[in-house]
Amino acid sequence: MAEPYQKNGRWYVRFKDGRGRWRDKATDARTKTEARRLDLELSRKHERQRLGLDPLPSDAPEQTFGAAMDLWWSEHGKRLRSPTIHRFMEKHLRPELGPLPLSQVGDKLESLLNARVETLGPESLNHLRAAAHRVFAFLTRRGAWKGANPAVAVPRFKVPKRLPRYLRPDEVLLVLAALDARWRGLFATAVYLGLRRGEVIALRKDDVDLRARTIRIGRSGDSDTTKGGHEDLLPLPDELVPWIEAAMKRTPSELLYPQEDGRQHAPDVRLQDVLRRAMKRAGLVVGYDHRCRRKGCGFSERKPDAEAGRCPRCQMRLWPVAEPKPMRFHDLRHSTATLLLKAGVPLATVQKILRHTDPKITSEVYGHLDLEDMRAGLNRLALGLPPPPEQPPFAATLLLGPASPKTEGPDATRFPEGRQGLRTVGATGFEPATTCTPTTNPTGAPDDTGRTDSQGLGITEAPAPAPPPRGAPAAPPPTENGAHMGRGVPIPGVSGPRRPLDDLVLEAVLRGDLALALRLLEEAIKGR
Repeated sequence: MAEPYQKNGRWYVRFKDGRGRWRDKATDARTKTEARRLDLELSRKHERQRLGLDPLPSDAPEQTFGAAMDLWWSEHGKRLRSPTIHRFMEKHLRPELGPLPLSQVGDKLESLLNARVETLGPESLNHLRAAAHRVFAFLTRRGAWKGANPAVAVPRFKVPKRLPRYLRPDEVLLVLAALDARWRGLFATAVYLGLRRGEVIALRKDDVDLRARTIRIGRSGDSDTTKGGHEDLLPLPDELVPWIEAAMKRTPSELLYPQEDGRQHAPDVRLQDVLRRAMKRAGLVVGYDHRCRRKGCGFSERKPDAEAGRCPRCQMRLWPVAEPKPMRFHDLRHSTATLLLKAGVPLATVQKILRHTDPKITSEVYGHLDLEDMRAGLNRLALGLPPPPEQPPFAATLLLGPASPKTEGPDATRFPEGRQGLRTVGATGFEPATTCTPTTNPTGAPDDTGRTDSQGLGITEAPAPAPPPRGAPAAPPPTENGAHMGRGVPIPGVSGPRRPLDDLVLEAVLRGDLALALRLLEEAIKGR
């Protein structure tokens, strides 16, 4: 590395460029130390270019990422089995990365993906990252890009593991029965053999050998190979054979499950929509959206049943729309593996049926255990724990006050144990004294205030008030706070004059007749 020098008041650095030629460059450094630091950075940068770690600068305009995407798709992407990734790249990568030179894509890619965290899932973001990685890897193989792949420096997004979705045996039968006749054989074949969407629509009649009861799986959609890139031979289950025979006789097409006109279904045929409609008819739903169909209203609410009501805004009859359980067509393949494993089929056999190259994929992705399996395992943890003791009804605990410990609560020793349930009215200061305030006179004799305990229950009754003199104004009606509990009411089955309701409730509690006490409280509430 050459030493910086000063000329005409400016510091210059001298370095060897990526092609090995010496170059002089004027800088904005103010001191020689700054010039040395800049000279070191330039020397390191061009040394990486000479070693092939970074691309060399070109006099021609640098290729843009959009042009690189077009080149990759024309020479490599068209061979992919599904064009979904191409549409995905066009929507999310081309608008922002397409006009940029390749050398600037690395700085922009990570910020672009982070800006879409709210709208795209982590798995979709990883697909975009992988697509950019494929483009640069393709350019590297062609010699159009030198240096590290900028997508490698972008960290992957963590994909959370979701609970498995699969159909139980009874649900499989319900779905197959709810399907239209033209779809039933296709879905039955997918469930019994664990086929993917592209594989089941590409089945041909010459793939079936009814004498040997086998079927060949070698195509997917418009492709001549499956996802795994190999051809497999599967045996036909006994329950599926009649459906295969009926499908071969139903249409003159060479396809096993063609369209109505005999042509093959499109690779992106919406079999999921067919499945969801069948699940609605089968009753496999999570609820119903009750919607108002009046134009401009827009009212909607979720209910567990389909009983239609009225719109609270416009009183129009609501229209219930069933919401099926979340289920994709590919989840039928999940169901196949799960039901086989739960039926005791060895993992190696399930792997061959699903045509996986690694048994680990079968066990981790498709070998979902049901809750019953975990329940059986947890039930083996038998520690001998006894059940909890029986507790009194909730309403009884409210009426009787604190029960454990017996002396719990304020002023717990003021009254005997048998009368502590009466302390909540007038005795503790929480409410003003009423006619049922406890006294120390349980004998029934009149006390100093003229009150008597006619029942011998520790409840003193005030003597009846004298009638007002003739011409005097009537007593004011009871206030809202005491309009119900202090009001005299007749009790069915109980003879005698009307008595205050609070006395009657407490008397029923002390007698142990909780049903009568609760009935009195209900009548008081209804009387509001």
